[in-house]
Amino acid sequence: MIHEILPVGPLQCNCSVIGDESSHEAMVIDPGDDIDDIVAVLDKHQLKVKQIVITHAHIDHVGGAMKLRLLTGAPILLNQNDHTLLKMLDMQAKWRDRTPPASCILPGTLKAASACTSLPKRH
Repeated sequence: MIHEILPVGPLQCNCSVIGDESSHEAMVIDPGDDIDDIVAVLDKHQLKVKQIVITHAHIDHVGGAMKLRLLTGAPILLNQNDHTLLKMLDMQAKWRDRTPPASCILPGTLKAASACTSLPKRH
């Protein structure tokens, strides 16, 4: 198993890249920012992203999700209970004196991950 943790973005959110050494399939968890660094890890291990998982919809966890999706074609998984918080990214950005991501997550790009309701929230 491949597991690399990268602190990304201004708040240094932990982004995890988890991959299988045999199949070279991977998931990226909480790609908050610094997508070039995440892609470098994927390239280093020759991984193909199959899922982008968002543990919760804070801006430091979702900021780069759409950019990674556009690069990889992988679906973005987010607990459906966080949809309201996701719609408040502009407000979250103001709290941190930041500009909200231009196209963080577009309508229709999410897959409901209601089965993941037991995932702990980590910062």
